[in-house]
Order: sequence, then structure tokens, then C-alpha cells
Amino acid sequence: MELLKHFPYPVIRSFQEETIRLLEERWDNYDVFVVVAPTAYGKSALAKTILKGAYSASYIVPTNQLVDQFIATFPETNTLRRLDSYWCEKWQRPCPRTRGMLKNFCNGCQCGRDIATARYRRGPGIYTYHAYLAHRLYRDVLIADEAHQLIPMLQSMGEVVLWQHDYKYPSSAFKPDQLLKWAEGLPKKKQEGAKVSLLLENLRSRVPDYAVSRQRRDFNGKGTKRGEPEERDCIVLTPLSAKEHSGKMWPRDVKKVILLSATINFKDIEALGLGDRRVAYIHSPSPIPADRRPFVVYDRGPVTRANLAEATTSMASYINEILYPRHRGERGLIHATYQMSEMLRTHLIGPQYLFHDRDNKKEVYERYLATRGAVLIACGMYEGIDLPDDAGRWQVLLKVPWPSLGNPAIASLATRDPEWYTWETAKTLIQAGGRVSRHETDYGVTYCLDSTFFKLYDNGRQLMPSWFLDCLVDGGDGQ
Repeated sequence: MELLKHFPYPVIRSFQEETIRLLEERWDNYDVFVVVAPTAYGKSALAKTILKGAYSASYIVPTNQLVDQFIATFPETNTLRRLDSYWCEKWQRPCPRTRGMLKNFCNGCQCGRDIATARYRRGPGIYTYHAYLAHRLYRDVLIADEAHQLIPMLQSMGEVVLWQHDYKYPSSAFKPDQLLKWAEGLPKKKQEGAKVSLLLENLRSRVPDYAVSRQRRDFNGKGTKRGEPEERDCIVLTPLSAKEHSGKMWPRDVKKVILLSATINFKDIEALGLGDRRVAYIHSPSPIPADRRPFVVYDRGPVTRANLAEATTSMASYINEILYPRHRGERGLIHATYQMSEMLRTHLIGPQYLFHDRDNKKEVYERYLATRGAVLIACGMYEGIDLPDDAGRWQVLLKVPWPSLGNPAIASLATRDPEWYTWETAKTLIQAGGRVSRHETDYGVTYCLDSTFFKLYDNGRQLMPSWFLDCLVDGGDGQ
């Protein structure tokens, strides 16, 4: 492979050149390349280099937003968007609807052209994970960005969902023992049904294969209008392993797999079923100096389920008295669970503090970006948001995001593989640290107030990338 000559910009940074040279040198000797590339690395440029250098290649990303960003930079790149996003100009309606009525595409239809190009010409293109799988856009080379997100995506493919409107389980049944009591009280015939039987098997097992949770999800089926889903209650069984479906990502047609992520290591490769392949790891340093992205850990005490209310109150006082005055006038984030967010409402008072719920997250986030000096109490925003420059100068992690051991399946897996549990926690924490300080001249500071971080560090330092370890600062008790 001769890749360097295909780099899309006149100037190449040293770490990008080193990565590309290593890919060239090792191309024939490995099946899987794991590129650990931190924030500001320029993964899009690397992906474009490979797309130009390999005639047959698919570049996949988790969201349509990332597809749009790449196409805006490299508009000549082929893509295939979600079919219902195509608009029929002739009939002024969604393209799939016209196709369904005419049993064919209109002449010159963009949707038809994109499908033909993606499916049959086998040239390079960018697609979402789901488009890649739905249309089987297999090429000689597969490049997967944000590759750590492949694991939950593959797990979701094996999920089993029991809707409350079908199974009539009690609205008050959230805990595993409550769900087990309900399921065991069903008539024997219903217990023998495939979904209830699987639920019972995993609720009773000491070594379950599925994590069981109550959720609210969009339902688009009987009783709803097409294209207008309703949010409804459900029980979700999520497989703990992604291996069952991982082969669908890279069948025999795929000769080389290139995985890009800031947080990916051998534990993820094992989880993706690639551990028996010839795997090469390429680690890149961060292009952002460590002193421009400090991750400061304060020993403000442990945050546990037992002391959650007390710890939240103490940390809210610390934010009000120390951290907010230090960053007054600068936008910032406070990462919290929804439960902690509700507790914080009585302590973080003022127009600068913006709270959201599950329904208005997008609207409140947009208001935060438009408000100088705003502080967003952010739930579930550990990754997927980009806060360069004044969009985010500081952020606070109130609690280390340990997966809940209250879920028997997670507790079982954590017992069987403590290293898995440590790395899952570290991945989320490291991703959160990357929300601020997004480029070489940017600056953003992260504060972690939960002293259980030191336990995570002691158990998982060997799993963490060196560029993250470089930015750690022991802040003592923060006084």
C-alpha cells in the first residue's frame, strides 16, 4: 500500500505521517489495525487517505452528523443516507413513499443513484454503522471511526424487548426481584413463551447472559401512525457479549479492518471477536499539550449509592463556593446522573445553571451554547458533544461512571472479569474528559470530585492510554 501520497492536505503532522507509514509497512502482515487516536488527531484526514489509497473501502461512523461533517469537508465522497431522509422533488414527498407507489425510482432519483453506487460499484464511501449493515456495504477495507461504540451497537442487535402494553407488567416493578416475582406469577403457558422464558432464565441465573433493565423507547407499531413513534415503557434484555453479531461487521469479503478511537484496547478487540486475528496496535500521542487539557482529581470523598445525597450536597457547596467563582463568565458542564441532577436543583440556584430532563435535552443544550457563562447540568453527555474554545472551558465529574452492580448481569460479568469492569468505567471517564479542549490551541479543564477515581487508577492504570495519564493532576482535597 502506498498511502502517504494520498494525504488530502498540503501539510501533514508528524504523528499522522508516522501512523500512515506504519500502516504501509505492516499492511501485508496484519488483518486488523487498531489506531488509538486522541482528540484533535485528525482522524478524518487519515480515513480520507485510506479511502483514496484503497479502491474498495467503506468508512463507517456512528451518526448521520459525522457523515455530514465528513461530506462537508470532502464533498466528492460517496455516501448512502437513511432512505427516509431523501426527498422526491418531482412529487414533493419522501422518496421511499414515491418508490413504494411507483414500484420504482423516478428518473434521475438521487436515492436510486446512491443505492446503486453504494451497493454495486464497491468504490470508497462513508456510511453510518446501520446503513453499512442494512445494505451489506462490504469492501476489501473497513474503516470504523469511534470504534469503541461498535460494541454497544452490536449488543443492541441481540436485544429482546417486552413492551408493557403487550405484557402488562406492573409499573412499579423496576428491580430484578420485582420483575422475577411478576414473571413467576404468570400462567405457565405465558412463562413458556420465548421472551418471558428468556427473562426468567436470566433473572434466576447466577451467571446471566443478558442485562435486564426497564426503559422508555420509541414504539412504531400497531396503534401508532407510521413515522410518528410514541415513547412507551418496556423491559429490555441486552446481551453482555457482542461476539454473536460481530461477524456481520467483517465477513470474508472484508480483508482489512481499521479501528479508530481514542478509547480502544485489547479488551475491546476481544469483545468484538477479533482476538484470534493478526492485530497491530498503533498508538498516537495527543496533539494537545497536557497542560492545556488538565484532568484534576480532588479527594472530596467517595460517591456511593449509600451516601449519594450527602455527597451530592457537599459537592454542590464546593461548586458554588470554589469552582463556579473560579470560572465565572465561562461556559461549563457538570456531569451527573439524572438522580443527582434532581438533588442538585435545590443547591445550584441561579440563572446560570441549566437543567434538562430526558425530553428537553436537545433544547436545553442549544440554550447552553447560546448563553454566555451558562453551566449545564449534563446527564448522559459523556461523549458525542463537541465544546471547543468558549463553548466549554471547564467541566466537573461528580461521580466516576461505574456501571451499576445493582444489575445482576453486570455484577456477574464484573466478578468473572474485573478488568472488563475497570475498562468500561475508564472508557466513559476518558471520553468525558475529551469534551473540552478540542484542538492544539484550545484550553479546557476537567475536575473529578469523586475519590473512587483513585481505586479506578490503581486497578486500571495499565489499561489507560499514555496521553490520558499525561494530563492527570492530583489536586489533593481541593482547598
